[in-house]
Amino acid sequence: MVDFNAVQQNATDNVCIEHNSLYQAVSDVLECHWDPLGQSDSELRYNRYSNHVSMVYNVALKSNCKEQLISYLNTLARDVYGVYTNDHNNARAGQIIVAVRDFYFTNVILLGEKDTTSFSIYK
Repeated sequence: MVDFNAVQQNATDNVCIEHNSLYQAVSDVLECHWDPLGQSDSELRYNRYSNHVSMVYNVALKSNCKEQLISYLNTLARDVYGVYTNDHNNARAGQIIVAVRDFYFTNVILLGEKDTTSFSIYK
């Protein structure tokens, strides 16, 4: 189970990470693939989940496996938005975020970003 207080504290510690491409990828996945409100077709879709990007980003960095992230996404949808999301959407979003995270940190030098100081998949 994810400790929401620890995640929220880590989110405030990482205010300067919003410029990196992994952070942006998490935001895009939440908007386009997770979308518990079912409004991804709306023209005004972007920034709908922006309040939660930093928390999901931190959970993604600390997750040992995609199942932890998928569980967090399900809990977030239920507790914050009051909806029971499609398990397929949770799984798809979690898998994409973990795949992007792993690719990002494997290729961080190629991408020209050097902010890897707080990263550890298995903390």
